Amino acid sequence: MSEPKYVLVAHMGHDAPWLQIKTREEVKERIAHIKKYKPERERPLRLKLLKIVKDPLPPKLQRAYAAREKAYAARDKAYAARAEANAARAEANAARAEANAAWEKANAAWAEANAAREKAYAARAEANAAWEKANAAWEKAINSPVGVAFHKQVCGCAWTPEQPDILLQLATAQEEQVGL
Repeated sequence: MSEPKYVLVAHMGHDAPWLQIKTREEVKERIAHIKKYKPERERPLRLKLLKIVKDPLPPKLQRAYAAREKAYAARDKAYAARAEANAARAEANAARAEANAAWEKANAAWAEANAAREKAYAARAEANAAWEKANAAWEKAINSPVGVAFHKQVCGCAWTPEQPDILLQLATAQEEQVGL
């Protein structure tokens, strides 16, 4: 059995939900970024909290995740169709530019490729709308009481949707160490 294309990751970065869906490569890149660019005093906490979540999702989160994955697959298909249509259009443009004698034939090929491209753009817009709706439901679900409880179960840090700044824990821990 091969590794899944995407994994669930806790505390991947700023301005995002506490639980994100990323590739393993994106996780490796974020870890390298933290090790290289983040202040040294923050690195241990950041690296401790950033982790791949292997626990099974609660049903509500699983449904939101499944809907998001379905929309993602549709969006990927639309993107592939768009790339194919763009390639066909580029090829047709090159043929059209080669010679005025072949202009009529090349123009017909370009028009056909452009029509396919427009169709692919329309499909992409539809798939993007579905993905945005599913992603909004996902973010709402992971910030719901069930999602917050799941976060507490898999992570245990002081993160909440109301207080997402995990670095505040670092300051609190330092104050406790010096007895403030």
